[in-house]
Amino acid sequence: MRPARATRTAIDRPRFWLAWAARDARRRRLQILVTALVLAIGTGTFAGLAGTTVWRERSNDRSFALLNGHDVRLDLAPGSSVRAGRLAAAVERLHAQGLVRRAEERLIVPTQVDASQRGRTVLVPGQLVGIPLAHGGPRIDAVAAQEGRALAARDAARRAVVLDWSFADEHGLAGTGTLRLARIGRVRYVGAGLSPQWFVIAQNGVAGGELGFAVVYAPLALAQAAAGRRGEVNELLLDAPPGVAPARVARAAVRALHAALPGVGVAATLGADEDAHRILYRDARNDRAVFLVFAVLVLVAAAIAAFNLIARVVESQRREIGIGMALGVPPGRLALRPLLLGAQIGLLGALLGVGTTFALSAWISGEVKAMMPLPAYAPSFDAGLFAVGTAVALTLPLAAAAIPVWRGVRMRPIEAIRTGFRAARGGGLAPLLRRLPVPGGSVAQMPLRNLARNPRRTATTVIGLSGAVVAIIAVTAMVDSLSGAVDGIARETLRSSPDRLTVTLDRIYPAARSPVAALAADPEVGRAEPQLTVPGRLRAGGRSVVVELTLADPRSRLWTPATTDGRFGGRGGGLVIAQLAAQDLGVRVGDRLRVRHPRRTADGFDLVETRLRVAGIHASPLRTGAYLPTTAAARLGLGGLVNEAVVVPAAGSSHERVERALFGRPGVAAVEPVRAATDGMRRTIDSFLGAIRITVLITLALAVMIAFNSTSVSIDERVREHATMQAYGLSPGVGTRLSIAESAVVGVLATAVGIAGGLALASWIVGDLLRDTFPDLLASTTIAGGSLATACAVGIGAAALTPLLMLRRLRRLDVPATLRVME
Repeated sequence: MRPARATRTAIDRPRFWLAWAARDARRRRLQILVTALVLAIGTGTFAGLAGTTVWRERSNDRSFALLNGHDVRLDLAPGSSVRAGRLAAAVERLHAQGLVRRAEERLIVPTQVDASQRGRTVLVPGQLVGIPLAHGGPRIDAVAAQEGRALAARDAARRAVVLDWSFADEHGLAGTGTLRLARIGRVRYVGAGLSPQWFVIAQNGVAGGELGFAVVYAPLALAQAAAGRRGEVNELLLDAPPGVAPARVARAAVRALHAALPGVGVAATLGADEDAHRILYRDARNDRAVFLVFAVLVLVAAAIAAFNLIARVVESQRREIGIGMALGVPPGRLALRPLLLGAQIGLLGALLGVGTTFALSAWISGEVKAMMPLPAYAPSFDAGLFAVGTAVALTLPLAAAAIPVWRGVRMRPIEAIRTGFRAARGGGLAPLLRRLPVPGGSVAQMPLRNLARNPRRTATTVIGLSGAVVAIIAVTAMVDSLSGAVDGIARETLRSSPDRLTVTLDRIYPAARSPVAALAADPEVGRAEPQLTVPGRLRAGGRSVVVELTLADPRSRLWTPATTDGRFGGRGGGLVIAQLAAQDLGVRVGDRLRVRHPRRTADGFDLVETRLRVAGIHASPLRTGAYLPTTAAARLGLGGLVNEAVVVPAAGSSHERVERALFGRPGVAAVEPVRAATDGMRRTIDSFLGAIRITVLITLALAVMIAFNSTSVSIDERVREHATMQAYGLSPGVGTRLSIAESAVVGVLATAVGIAGGLALASWIVGDLLRDTFPDLLASTTIAGGSLATACAVGIGAAALTPLLMLRRLRRLDVPATLRVME
């Protein structure tokens, strides 16, 4: 039978289908909105997270290029300095060879900075950087003023400095003002700025030291006066011409300095190996991997959930498609209605995704700017990634609608029109339940039978929800793993004398003439013990590790390193290193390795190598700590020398009073509580994880929306079942409890899959990516019980509780109208 002409004319009009689509939109407005939000979260998170890493790398490139970051840094051995001009003269021949474009000398000395204001104490150790001002400022590693101004040629003979902007911002200091420097007194800082070597203030290879460490840029003459080294320098920066490898320049410059300054050790550091450069680029690169994993994870979860939900909505219209086929409407026309529904969801998801992308990009870029400020930034919006996310949002709903429509129009009209049990094409896995001892009657078994009846639909729902749980588990495991490592450092550092402070002397002194005895006599100091700490490098095979080598008394009453294997200060002495250092070098207790360290000479300090035995493994997860008993100092050519003191406050005193009492004392460069390092690391890791934690909130919202839409569509599909139960006298609460049970089973399955996947993902992130981001930190994959409980609450709770939102709808159900078959 052919349709009447009037019917055929009506369905040919676009207005007819637009009106029908509008009716569907009104009827399913909440499901359309939630599904569009799921898509928006997935696509916006993908574009926002993945685009952030591209923005960070471009911003790094701009900032280093803007201030001409050095290619090679050459430092004299600790305690050494030479007359200004000798370092630059030593590499003069390299200019003619085309290896060096520019060379600039500096003086780097430790200092103590007092920036206390308005009754608030800000007293921290720092670094005084003496820079040349002959050309109006340094031409390598320039200083960009973020507030105030940079140093100019007129400041060469003035008591004017520039304060590190990160430090000033962290402590809420004004862009200009006054502060006190040890051995100089009060000076005026004319601005707060940034320079490439200290874009990131790192302690033990970890960013975040700006809270307790201040970098001060000063005219070279002022830094020389502060250090008591008038007319001397100890550092040379080199700028390589384009196309010349910095490693080649470094090798040539070291040879030139060794020839010009025999007996004085020189250490070369490539610009790419600086803490700031390494942290900024490695952190961005590793964040790219972490963010991309989470972005793809959220996008896939959202895509599967949206696909499943749209397909189920379209399948619920199967009977109406059958009626249309019975009336002779062409299949292509019948496909318009569900495709228009998919188009509505896709368009709304793409529009909402724009806002999600911009909001997420702005939030993460703000977090990064606060944690690692730079003088120049690239645009944070990545059009390419946004286009990919938008394309997914637009095409996925159409594909999700097209597949069930294609299946529906291929059915015979009589099959599509059938309702109730006659519409079922198979029982899925439900027949298997007959062989299992499932307790309860037919009503109690309904949740399991509903899930087993369509395993494909159940599986896609579980996968969509489990993707959110994976992200939550992975993030919380990262937080717990890094926090556990920092807690381990704090336990070892504060194990004995937790209130002790480290006093850094302004140079290396003979023990008999060091200021340590005078420090011990101060009434604010209870006890003071001398020690020597110098930079070192451990080598074994073809591998090496940079450490801080400390020579300390094994009989110290304040602190000695605890060992998990071997012993510190045992017979024959020997070196105690970290477990991570032993792993990286492939050594164990009893093995020998080469230690590169300073050695005193007639002209200062040279850098040499000494073979030492590994005497023990200490308990700290921090790789940079290495310890030798003072009895081994003579073997290293460092006997009878000190450059530090470990002090504890006297009874009734405090950290602040000791720091204030020792400020500006002769021979004292800086004073710092030992707990400051762990506090800084904890703060850095919290900042690092701050941008990651947003995924927990995103995935939590995603999980709730997936669960809500799944429950809503399930009730739509089984509305006749609920009406039948109410017709037989069962209350709406029974139907709600059955829906809760069904959703809870889905939540349990999704949570189990998510926990397994999340722990596997966290293990990869902690073992590979974070190992590269924090190379000096030994972290093992752990997850706290509270974090696991939170993930379970999200996965199971979000699924199990959403049916409660449908209770009002079930109570208002029109039972006769719902059960009516013929209209």
